[in-house]
Amino acid sequence: MSQIHFHSDFYEAIKNGNKTQTARVDEPIPELGKGEAIFDDKPSIEIHITKVTHKSFKELTIEEIKKDGFDSKEELWSVLLGFYPELKQTDHLILIEFEAV
Repeated sequence: MSQIHFHSDFYEAIKNGNKTQTARVDEPIPELGKGEAIFDDKPSIEIHITKVTHKSFKELTIEEIKKDGFDSKEELWSVLLGFYPELKQTDHLILIEFEAV
């Protein structure tokens, strides 16, 4: 079972199904199927990992951005830079789609 660590700010969005994707850089690729969303200060959430793809930020569609819980490319880019300050818009991201169980 794959475990994916999330910032606590995303807890409610994952729990209520508003966030069904996460974009990662240079992390292990999770296995499809049963997984767990892990948080530092909140209970874990059981998830089902449904798809893993690779794209650059520049290639992301608005639908993918909304799956990640954001309303615009600018909003997602700002958050990604907070986690990955050296990230370039042409760098490849790992897009992990999931659903809370």
